[in-house]
Amino acid sequence: MRRLLAVVSSAMAMLLVSAAPALAQSGESSGRQSALILAGAIGAGVALFLLIIILFGSSAGVERDLRGRLGALSGDDEDRGRLARIPLLRRFVTGAEDIARDRGFINQIETALDQANMPLRPGEAIAGIIGIAAIAGLLVMVYQQSPIWGGITAAAVLGVSVVMIQGVAARHKAKFENQLPDTLNLLSTSLRSGYSLLQAVEAVAAEAPEPTAREFGRAMNETRLGRSPVAALKQVADRMESLDFDWAVLAISIQREVGGNLAEVLQTAADTMLQRNRLRREMKALTAEGRVSAYVLGTLPLFLFAFLFLTRRDYLQPMLDSTMGLAALGAAAFMLGVGIFWLSKIVKVDV
Repeated sequence: MRRLLAVVSSAMAMLLVSAAPALAQSGESSGRQSALILAGAIGAGVALFLLIIILFGSSAGVERDLRGRLGALSGDDEDRGRLARIPLLRRFVTGAEDIARDRGFINQIETALDQANMPLRPGEAIAGIIGIAAIAGLLVMVYQQSPIWGGITAAAVLGVSVVMIQGVAARHKAKFENQLPDTLNLLSTSLRSGYSLLQAVEAVAAEAPEPTAREFGRAMNETRLGRSPVAALKQVADRMESLDFDWAVLAISIQREVGGNLAEVLQTAADTMLQRNRLRREMKALTAEGRVSAYVLGTLPLFLFAFLFLTRRDYLQPMLDSTMGLAALGAAAFMLGVGIFWLSKIVKVDV
């Protein structure tokens, strides 16, 4: 197929490029000559584009097909790797992933993407964020005619993107933790009904809400590939960074080695987690006023500075131009950071 496309693209290029000048010379008007030359140029461009794709495109070999099938069975999204399939972006994506791996960030990025349920590989996420930041910075730089504002915009887009991914991941982890008592109850009930552990995990994957159903579905797919059920559940606990579920997996592992009533153990763990979640919500309600005060006191100076900078820059200019003013701003920023950290420690209660 690739050879056929190569022959067709080469033939199109030769035919259109050679025919356009001849037809242009025998034409009756200059408009027809321009149209034929334009058609020849378009045909040559299309042929060149097809030739580049054929020469540098990814091959549909047996190894890639096997990786795709194993990825589908293991629960990986089939849309993973879309950017890497584009020849022009493959090198950039691969290079970004290699740099992150060399710096030791690849595991953290992959874990965050898994927790956020984003069908992207680490290199694709890095390339996409950098590309969006570069485009936004370039637009602002052209609009404001200032490279400084372009750099600030690019850095802000990078920071906001990272915070958004972490926020989505944290929300999924919180949902998983809140659903954990019901999940253990469902496991316990299934075991008491006569199900095996693997059948109980499959029941959770079929009946539990997201993201629990997705994670247990991935565990089921891993067991079909040969991994033990305990190891697959341990992977779920590590991926979702759930200490409570890690304890439950440890109890399952101990029960499989020494025996015992696993349904009763899981029921007791579910009751304990339910009481802990209830206590967490009560503490969160009691510390709501302190958290709101921390948010207001921490963000009010920043918003006030930004408002004055945008509306009354002449009022702040003496402080920005003098050494004493910059030192005062630095001291204020340091004290603000210390105050935010202090307030966060006061209102945070570990249960």
